[in-house]
Amino acid sequence: MLLVDLDPQGSASLALGAAADGEHLAAVLNGTAAPEPAEVAGGLLLLAGGPALETLADPRPLLDALAKRSGDDATFPDWPRPDVVLVDCPPGHPTLDRLALAAADAVLVAAEPHRLAIAGAARVLDEAKALRPRPRCAVVLGRLDPRRGLDRAAPELLAGAFNATVLAIHQDTALAAALNAGGLPPEHGRAADDLRAVAAWLNL
Repeated sequence: MLLVDLDPQGSASLALGAAADGEHLAAVLNGTAAPEPAEVAGGLLLLAGGPALETLADPRPLLDALAKRSGDDATFPDWPRPDVVLVDCPPGHPTLDRLALAAADAVLVAAEPHRLAIAGAARVLDEAKALRPRPRCAVVLGRLDPRRGLDRAAPELLAGAFNATVLAIHQDTALAAALNAGGLPPEHGRAADDLRAVAAWLNL
């Protein structure tokens, strides 16, 4: 599996213990370098994000950039071709999130159950649904707390409003601790079951 971190903040890269300057990925998207991902936790391949991505004015289409190899037309350079490519997008960055949406077979829009986050999710869903061919879309609501009435009702309400699948990740202290420590999510617990449901939706 390959993770492409398109976020200039590089949060996904930092969470995996990688340097996050984004310079190599920016060069790949500019067409001046072939992709050379680093191997991180669990054998995951990573093209790290970071501030250099902010400078991109006219990046190449993502699939074209990943196909680049110096000297020949091979689909991927000298690393195993991934079965799955995950792309982490920045919130509210029109160039970078459209770059990912245009290449996607499936789109997961992450949001929390409050008004501003949901408005942002709606914008991304509208952009994805305007594409041809249209990718599959789902909303992932994070940090749901079943003690709050609004949180309990949010998945069903939003599924109707968005006409899209809504998946939920419940609050889980074990998951938060693992991510803060730079580790992988726990295999057991409520959040683990929620994450497996997301993977099942993606057919992973």
